[in-house]
Amino acid sequence: MTGLARAADVNSSDYLPAPAGTNLLVFYSQYATRSQYESTSGLTLSDGTGLDSYVDILRYVHYFDIGGVLVAPQVLIPAGTLYNGRIGGTEFDAAAGLGDPILATTVWVVNNKATQTYIGIMPYLFVPLGQYSAGEALNLGENRWKLDLQTGWYQGLASGFAFQLTGDVVWYGDNTEAGNGAQTLSQDPTYQFQGWLSYAFAPTWSAAVGYSQFWGGTEYLAGVATGNATERSQVRLELSKFITPTFQVMGLVQRDVANSGGFPEDFRGTVRLLQVF
Repeated sequence: MTGLARAADVNSSDYLPAPAGTNLLVFYSQYATRSQYESTSGLTLSDGTGLDSYVDILRYVHYFDIGGVLVAPQVLIPAGTLYNGRIGGTEFDAAAGLGDPILATTVWVVNNKATQTYIGIMPYLFVPLGQYSAGEALNLGENRWKLDLQTGWYQGLASGFAFQLTGDVVWYGDNTEAGNGAQTLSQDPTYQFQGWLSYAFAPTWSAAVGYSQFWGGTEYLAGVATGNATERSQVRLELSKFITPTFQVMGLVQRDVANSGGFPEDFRGTVRLLQVF
């Protein structure tokens, strides 16, 4: 089990671009708690079962223009800890350290300020350099390459409202040091849809409600299904404020409302700090 195995979640205005020449430095601090495990076969374990995580992510983004097309290369460095891991009373050793670094670039194929219409394509490449101990149940890194191809559409509406829709496909490489440390873990592709409706109710304030749906991602260890997958539904609430014209604070809470094949999140809370320069 890894702590950063989901597709690339987005905030409500991630596909609203900044002007060319802008830099962003973003810091995320995230806590999540889980109190049961649900396998793809329908087995649910709650007694002596749970998993907590605390993850920080540092992200740098630079916007520039190439032949009239706006692009934004970026790098994300995650680090954190997984702890209180247990299933049916069996406890797992905690894991701490760096997660897999992520390299990404957004390319806006539609960038129309007049109609407030923005459509971008964003590949994320997860590089297997994070903490990984073969044979351990919990790890921050995945010991495999992973590619997430995401497409997003941000549409501004009247009176401060906007919506954002994104879709992802995630492909996984094999982890050849899984299970007992000498077995191969493979995984079917994951598909994700994310939708946000946001409202700028004051010049420096914005609120948003969101929904996310995952499909697929069935895992196999040495060719046998493990009971893990990425089937889940999630609801989200977000609130943000620009403290100064170049510094924003955002809070986000999330909860899984349906799950099959993993630990559903009872609560995930995130604080995001964004500096524009």
